[in-house]
Amino acid sequence: MINEVLIGEIKEAQKYTNFVILMPTLHETYNFKNITLKKETNKQRSSIRFEIHSKGKVLRIKQFFYDWAIPVITADTNLIQQGKSFEIEGIVGFIGIDYKGNQAACFCRWFTNIELSVIEGTFDEKEILIILEGLKAVDNDSIRTIGEQSFTTCSYTARYNRSKWNTDDEVSRVAWYEANKKIQIEENLGIKIPKNHNEFFLDSIGYKEYESDTEYHFLYRSQEDFTNGFWIWIAPRKFSDPLPQFTGNKIGTRQSWNIKKVSGSILHIPVNEIILCRQNTKYKSWMVHWEKDNYIYHFYSRASIKNNIREFQLFFSALYSQ
Repeated sequence: MINEVLIGEIKEAQKYTNFVILMPTLHETYNFKNITLKKETNKQRSSIRFEIHSKGKVLRIKQFFYDWAIPVITADTNLIQQGKSFEIEGIVGFIGIDYKGNQAACFCRWFTNIELSVIEGTFDEKEILIILEGLKAVDNDSIRTIGEQSFTTCSYTARYNRSKWNTDDEVSRVAWYEANKKIQIEENLGIKIPKNHNEFFLDSIGYKEYESDTEYHFLYRSQEDFTNGFWIWIAPRKFSDPLPQFTGNKIGTRQSWNIKKVSGSILHIPVNEIILCRQNTKYKSWMVHWEKDNYIYHFYSRASIKNNIREFQLFFSALYSQ
């Protein structure tokens, strides 16, 4: 178990991060060691690391706010190839191999990204999942003050407009606003973005005007768990990622996708053709891509136990019927 003195120190550390710090509830055969904190400053993002030791084997857990690329879709930031999906309390994570060849897993609660890596010995899959399941907020107040707050409020990238690698990217390039910010986006796009859709609410808006066009991001989050969600990116062709170049099954190595071109009417999107991508896992992410009027549209849905085409049909029907 983690002693009360250490818990107090970790609660103090919570003041210096922009994510909810999660600590494990451990069986007596486990030891908690080597905690290190990187405090947020205007020049660096915050993170926390610690190790769990048990009978000659060791794993390390790193926690941070992943916000230097489209974060809602990336549920396996430390894996080198497509992992096996799992579910804990309605949240999907992935287990596999990391970039150093170690047993690894990635999970998320709120905006806290959790990367687990086995650095000595071997842990079986059940043991890894039990450890992840036992992660609890070290300070329950942080769930309300940080975990349930918006991307705009908490994200380092949103607040500082600074990319991770000092290069231009889609997240740091735009300015971020709370969902209730009055922005005249509907007239520009010819659509009215829904404020809510079933359990999902509009969390944040990314926005930048160029000389002759505009770039947008819309982040929706689950009001049930504040973790699941989807992200819409609308950008002029010159600023956008390109449309997927290939169709077929099991495309990609970092992640594996079934990709096909289908009629836009399937999802009530008023274009002739969309590219529909379904992740090759038990619990899957989805991506939808299409092009219209010199803009490329990207829809990303985080891996979830609830994801299905019917849910997306309802959202796009609401999007284009207003």
